[in-house]
Amino acid sequence: MVEQTQTKNLELKYDIYQPFGPSILKVKMPQQFVNLLNAEGDRILHDDKLSEEHDWSHNLAGNVKKEVMIDVNKISNIREFLGSMSQAYYRHTIKSEPAPGSKVAFRAWIVSQYAGDFNPMHIHDSNLSGVAFLKIPPGFDAEYEREDHHKTAGCLEFLGSTPNHFANHSYLVKPQVGDFYLFPSWLTHQVYPFRSEGERRSFAFNVHFHLDRAVKGVNV
Repeated sequence: MVEQTQTKNLELKYDIYQPFGPSILKVKMPQQFVNLLNAEGDRILHDDKLSEEHDWSHNLAGNVKKEVMIDVNKISNIREFLGSMSQAYYRHTIKSEPAPGSKVAFRAWIVSQYAGDFNPMHIHDSNLSGVAFLKIPPGFDAEYEREDHHKTAGCLEFLGSTPNHFANHSYLVKPQVGDFYLFPSWLTHQVYPFRSEGERRSFAFNVHFHLDRAVKGVNV
């Protein structure tokens, strides 16, 4: 299903997938937003002191070298983009607008993965969660194509119900720079390791809807 929404001067078309029940929203993140997030990632990841100050890995499931917290409230275009996509997902799934006075708050981090790093099966403690791919190792596509059994190198996999006949229980995503996914936080997912040299960088986040006007967040 293809739908569209608008943020600032951008009109964005997005897809809604329902591979096994819960909806997964996919949209192409504008390149200028990818650049903004990579610039913020570079600022923190390339500075040992900042990396230590922003370290978020102890709160996450991944076996990953660096996972650092970022404040999307200081990157206005990104904050508005996340708000717009969260509202679009809400409208699609709930079939109504958020209640008057509702706000949405974000917690976000950058995941910097290298050969052998992975994320085991896990869920998030929030309402919605999402990921956008920012960098892919130069040799990643060739590695992916070389796999002759089950192509999973560096892939994100969403997992649904217990496998059975006539029911899909897995939705595999090959990373592409700029691809952005939004999904319910309770949806189990994992990231497979890869062997290619170079960085696989992603932007991950949680979305929490609030009815309390006093909560800091973005109006929806």
